[in-house]
Amino acid sequence: MSFYISVDPGNKKCGLLLADIKSGKVIEAGIAPLNKFSDFVASWNEKYSINKIIIGDGTNCTKIENKLKQKKILNLNYVNETGSTLRARFRYWEIWPPNYFIRWLPQEILFPPENLDAIVALILLEDFLNFTFIWPEKVDIKTWP
Repeated sequence: MSFYISVDPGNKKCGLLLADIKSGKVIEAGIAPLNKFSDFVASWNEKYSINKIIIGDGTNCTKIENKLKQKKILNLNYVNETGSTLRARFRYWEIWPPNYFIRWLPQEILFPPENLDAIVALILLEDFLNFTFIWPEKVDIKTWP
């Protein structure tokens, strides 16, 4: 298998996503505090044979890079994250389509009920690989303390 990690860096939290390139599926996703995200990345790096780690080039990307390098994680790649949060709103509704009458409303006015950081991490990975991943029903967005 060929695993990638994607990180959406933020000021207080990071969106994290683990995906298998060969199956085209998301394996795990969540939101971690900035001071603990590197522990989750290191854990995934030990458990899986990670090929690359994709990081959004915006907010706190240098801090993210430094924290990962402290844990001897060096296979880092950057991707432009301009507009990724807005695009994540639309991607959210592709993965979990609205039901009933809500589906008839324009998506521009719908706000997803979830925090979008993990979906932004998905967008970053999809942009980097120019590939659309499948989000299995069993994969929930976790919020790690």
